[in-house]
Amino acid sequence: MEGGQMIHVDGASLSRHIQDDELVLVDFWATWCAPCRAMAPMLDRLAKDFPGLRIVKLDAEEHKDLLDSYNVRSLPTLQIYRAGERVDQLMGKVPYEMIRRAVQGAS
Repeated sequence: MEGGQMIHVDGASLSRHIQDDELVLVDFWATWCAPCRAMAPMLDRLAKDFPGLRIVKLDAEEHKDLLDSYNVRSLPTLQIYRAGERVDQLMGKVPYEMIRRAVQGAS
């Protein structure tokens, strides 16, 4: 496969993906969120730049019940997990370089 994996999930599969040993970036987003939509091309680029990264997208509007348990206070929120442990979190629309450095630091 060329580039990393990008997967849309629900609550049950989100938990399974996070518990994996792989490096996982979770994108909490919503269709009405303009900054979320603006970040989509950056996540596509990230998937190409980090082939071992799994990017998991959770629609916050459809899964409002999960937001508190994942400490999501604003959209977009990106969380990086390694082996089930959250190692970083970025909130709001952030520059690509900041996301790249966070993923690189977690690798």
